[in-house]
Amino acid sequence: MKKKLSLMVAAAAAVVLVANSALAAERYRFGGGPSGGAWHPATSAGTQLLNRKIGTKFYFQYSPSAGSVANVRRVSLGEFATAWGHVGQVYQSWTGTGLFKKDGANKNFRIVANVRSQSQIIAVLADNPIKSYSDMKGKVVSLLKQGTGSHVNCRNIFSTLGLYNVKSPEKSAIKPRYLGFSAAGRALGDRQIDVYCSAGAPFTIPALTRLSISKPVRYISFTEAEQKKVTGSFKFYVPKTIPVQKEVKGMNAPARSIAYDVWWIAHKQMSNDAVYNMLKVIAAPDNLKQLTKTARYWRDLSGNFSALKQHGIHVHPAAARYWKERGVDVPGGVVKGY
Repeated sequence: MKKKLSLMVAAAAAVVLVANSALAAERYRFGGGPSGGAWHPATSAGTQLLNRKIGTKFYFQYSPSAGSVANVRRVSLGEFATAWGHVGQVYQSWTGTGLFKKDGANKNFRIVANVRSQSQIIAVLADNPIKSYSDMKGKVVSLLKQGTGSHVNCRNIFSTLGLYNVKSPEKSAIKPRYLGFSAAGRALGDRQIDVYCSAGAPFTIPALTRLSISKPVRYISFTEAEQKKVTGSFKFYVPKTIPVQKEVKGMNAPARSIAYDVWWIAHKQMSNDAVYNMLKVIAAPDNLKQLTKTARYWRDLSGNFSALKQHGIHVHPAAARYWKERGVDVPGGVVKGY
């Protein structure tokens, strides 16, 4: 009886110890993404991995979000400790321009990793007569949900080409709609919209790839002049030609588009140890390999910060330390604390 009682007391003490350890952990909110997009499952899986490995010291709470614009703004304000964001929103928050002009320049965050490069996909059903952007006048175009980075990219493209009126959308040459990733895919298949615009990761989007199995789709290509006009208007875009994607049924030719980086950012509220250990867990080759099986979006995570030299945005010193230990040549000029 005494032995049983002793075991019960020991078990209770262990529970209290674990509970106290969890309470003592540094706690951080990790911003995710909208339902139906690739960021939601990827960052959710990432926070689960972090909490399994280092949750007693650094605990991460996954928080769904509206996407890149919301993520960058909320990290800038300290509402999220860390999240992903498109280079466009990161740059505009850092400089207080564009969508972040009213916010003012905010340098309370740093870059910790390059998540991956994305491209912008503009697609139609393969049997649709639309062959070019000029053919889209008067057509119904989904620009994705407002607040997402993908929507901003769609808006930038169509406004630059004179098809979308930012100040008065109802006066646009196209008929804009603002549907989520999955909803837009269904609407394209049901012919409720004519054109689907979205970010590719890097060259496909699940909703379109699934749709193409039963209803082939085709990517719309910029002319060379259109591509130069868009990349010339926004310094964070680079020209990219999307090769034919075999898994996208109906795509039979390359498509000129734009490419841009997705950055992993962290607010200054995070300790140096938290940033370092967060990367050490996620980017460890074996961990990253397993994580990628669950969420493919993690596959190209790297310490490639070369693009930041032209943008003047800083890399977190703890992140630089981690990537240098991995043999990455991190440009010294982009590393700076607060």
